[in-house]
Amino acid sequence: MKTTESRKHAITVRSRARMLAGAGGAALSLAAAAATFGPGAPAALAATTSTPAITVAGGNSVMAMQTSNNGLRFIWNTYGTNTWRSERVAVIGTTFSSPSIAQDGDSVVIAAEGVNHSLDFYWQQIGGTGWTQETVAGPGTTYSAPSLTVNGGGVNIVAQGRVNSLDFYWAMNGTSTWHAETVAADLTTYSAPSIAANGGGANIVAEGPNNSLDFYWALNGTSKWHQETVAGPGTTYSAPAVTGNDRSAGVVGGCLQGW
Repeated sequence: MKTTESRKHAITVRSRARMLAGAGGAALSLAAAAATFGPGAPAALAATTSTPAITVAGGNSVMAMQTSNNGLRFIWNTYGTNTWRSERVAVIGTTFSSPSIAQDGDSVVIAAEGVNHSLDFYWQQIGGTGWTQETVAGPGTTYSAPSLTVNGGGVNIVAQGRVNSLDFYWAMNGTSTWHAETVAADLTTYSAPSIAANGGGANIVAEGPNNSLDFYWALNGTSKWHQETVAGPGTTYSAPAVTGNDRSAGVVGGCLQGW
């Protein structure tokens, strides 16, 4: 993989997280959190439950969870304790998929499918209160749970688009302008995708036609996406996952037939 310059904007670092230790919020156990804010039904997926997203931010475990009434909650635990706290990110009737969560510098960022198949992004500054919402893509654009990663001084988000296409969005820290790219055309993508930053670029995996497994990559600073077939027809029956590792990629393809 050749090296290229990352996408550039004038970056004034926008803080997008919150101080996780010592913040207010009602304490609850993880089990109680699951019971209270438990699974909702994503509008665009065949699955009937929503999966919480988890990461480490500010040295503490944090989660984002779609609620049973299609709200969005943020749940966090101070390192070294067994006390979990919860706060509202978005109100009832706003969130229609499993969310994706990551730390971006001194902030926490979340993405989820919104009302009428839109794509929503939320951020909160470390030490701040209240979540800021941005619309990444409007109604009729997003038909799966999104996946996000932090890459090259900004955020990358990928989701299944209309007519089983694959769409990519990016914005640099310090801006609220989201740029859209088509990774793969109609009738190519049949699951929620997964994205990872990797060696100055981005890697994406998704279930392809006839239960195949497809891999896509592009270098930062370019809009050309390259496609590779990881596994052929009749091999893949769930949403895959990907991770980057010094310009190599690890892919888990879900349920491979005969395994």
